[in-house]
Amino acid sequence: MDRFSLIDAHVHTSLSDDSQCPMEAYWALLEDGTAQGIGFADHWHPGIEAYRRQYPGYERKAFDNEAYRQQIEEGRAKGYRLYRGIELTYEKQWHEVCMQGVQAQQYDYIIASAHTFGGLWITRDYWTNLETGFAFSWMMEQYYRAVRQSLNVPEFDAIAHIGIYRRNYPSDYFLLQYAKAQIEDLEDEIALAAARSGKIIEVNTSGLAKPSKTCLPGPFFLQRFKHYGGEKLCLSSDAHMVKDLNVGFEIAAEQLRSFGFSAIYYPWDPETPVPLPSS
Repeated sequence: MDRFSLIDAHVHTSLSDDSQCPMEAYWALLEDGTAQGIGFADHWHPGIEAYRRQYPGYERKAFDNEAYRQQIEEGRAKGYRLYRGIELTYEKQWHEVCMQGVQAQQYDYIIASAHTFGGLWITRDYWTNLETGFAFSWMMEQYYRAVRQSLNVPEFDAIAHIGIYRRNYPSDYFLLQYAKAQIEDLEDEIALAAARSGKIIEVNTSGLAKPSKTCLPGPFFLQRFKHYGGEKLCLSSDAHMVKDLNVGFEIAAEQLRSFGFSAIYYPWDPETPVPLPSS
């Protein structure tokens, strides 16, 4: 299949706190017909921003929703097929703040991310300083608990990159091996909850080019999700630069077909299956 046969549902611009790529840079791929459309999902951390307002000495870039809306409208005025999503960092303790924020914005879709719990960023590598697995086992319980909580929020259309902590480490990394049985038990539980939720589970391809060499979630989760009757998946690159748009989609699609999936679902149109192109 052509890598651009499907629309990427999770793309970042310079409005995100970890990207320097302006939205306009992606438009060239729409102008020349390379990409059919783009689902933008810039980072927003409303709970963390609320803490920043509470403690003025703690500095963090606030997300500019108005600039985001204006840029999407500018692109649409040029005839580009753009979707204005958001990747929302969610913790249950921030629930009211998150809901107040998203309800005012009327996004095309919301992708929930379990990036943090209790001030710990699961996506950072400082946790690798652990010398034993006991603390890591606790981290896994907390992380998957956060994923489960996001599945329970009706406003969320999709759940991002389950297992994101794996991305920068090979599968034989000692902490991952230490907690392997525990992680599989937790992922089995989450796969069942995800299948029952009816939410779209993002298959994030960013890990393919990292030491993990796998999509997120990985094969174990995806096969258990299928076993429990789950159907709704989307493909996302998590691109922070133009060169990464739709990266790895051919590999991910082939893997999904091997697990018995035949379609994906876009989070801006969650009831319409889109057939997976043939290889």
